[in-house]
Amino acid sequence: MATAIGAVERQARERRIFTGMAALVAVTVIGGFGSFALRGYVDVATVPWWVHVHALSLLAWTLLFLAQALLVAQRRTDLHRQLGWVAAGLACFLIPWGIATSILAVQMGRVPPFFPPGIFLVLGPLDMLAFGALTLAAILLRQRSDWHKRLILCGTIAMMEPAFGRILPMPLLGPWAGACATLMQLLYVGIAMRADAGLRGAVHPAYRWGLAVIAGRLLLVELLGRTAIVTGAAAALAAG
Repeated sequence: MATAIGAVERQARERRIFTGMAALVAVTVIGGFGSFALRGYVDVATVPWWVHVHALSLLAWTLLFLAQALLVAQRRTDLHRQLGWVAAGLACFLIPWGIATSILAVQMGRVPPFFPPGIFLVLGPLDMLAFGALTLAAILLRQRSDWHKRLILCGTIAMMEPAFGRILPMPLLGPWAGACATLMQLLYVGIAMRADAGLRGAVHPAYRWGLAVIAGRLLLVELLGRTAIVTGAAAALAAG
């Protein structure tokens, strides 16, 4: 009996942890983009339509992610599964649109001044590919809920770099701006890992994969974004 009660309590705690992480992600994303606009750093009326579509699709994913965590917390796994396929469809839209948005931003001269154009050109696509890889793995492992929910969390964190870029003082960070945003992503995974260790006595391997993908994405951005091929492509795009 005590063992059964312990298992039930652990499941309840795990649901609270994932709901808390989903809420933290949502507050960070909405707060980051919202505060950026409220501080007057962007004129929403002049932003191109394709950027609005990208932003709204990211917001939709964030809200879906939070809704999914709340459904599991309320034990509405039937609705969770149905909504999961909506989320999968949204992910299929998010990835190519996010990549296209990065390319168009370089082409139209909308690269933030603290990012070298080559770095920015590969940053968005690699963010989307990291998100896509972790999300696809989560979908394939949806029957193993322990892997599924942790990979989805890591995948969502993998595309939070733009949100952290609007919270951190990026112009003051100079060449370390991108790395600092990635460190914030790794910190969020670390928070989940710490909670996992406290709950289970060990960190689930899904988090190690998530950590490796996000850290590896930073390494690839730095390696590829400074190559002659990528910097040349960025210059050609900017030149029209």
